[in-house]
Amino acid sequence: MQPRPPPIPPGPAADTLPVMAYRHLLVAYDGTSEGDEAVVAADLLAHRYQTRLTIVVVVLLEQPMRWVMRWPRLTSVWNDVLLDRARADLERAARLVEAPAELTVLFGPWHRALADGAKEFDCDAIMLPPRPRRRLARVFSRDPAAAVRRRASCEVLQPR
Repeated sequence: MQPRPPPIPPGPAADTLPVMAYRHLLVAYDGTSEGDEAVVAADLLAHRYQTRLTIVVVVLLEQPMRWVMRWPRLTSVWNDVLLDRARADLERAARLVEAPAELTVLFGPWHRALADGAKEFDCDAIMLPPRPRRRLARVFSRDPAAAVRRRASCEVLQPR
C-alpha cells in the first residue's frame, strides 16, 4: 500500500489543483500576479506528487526589418532588454518555489514555444497563468490558453 501524500494547506490555489499526479510540469511564467499564482500552484503539485518542475519565460525577440533605407534599427538593444526582463522574471519565479525547479527561456510566440518546449522537455502538462480577475484587465488581455491547447500534445492547466 502506498503512503498517502501529505495534505495540501487550504487556500485558493489548493482548491483548483487537479487530482491526477504528473511526472513533469512545464510552468509558463509571465511576471504578473497571475503568473505568481501559477508558480505557487505548480509548487504545491510538486510537493504533493514529487513532480519535476520546469519554469519557463517566453520571449518573442524582435526581428530586424528590411527597409529600402539601411538605417540601423537597434533591434539588438531591444532584444537585450527583453532578455534581461526574462532573467529577472526567472529569478522572481525561483524565489516563489520551494521545490527544485529548472529555469529556462523559450523563444517565439507563446502557443508555439510552450507546446514545443513541453515536447522537448517530455512534460506531462503545461501550467498557464489564470486569466486576470479584474473585469477591465480581462477585456484588454489576451488568453493564450486556447491556442496552447490546440497545439500541445499534453494537458494544459490553469488555476482559477
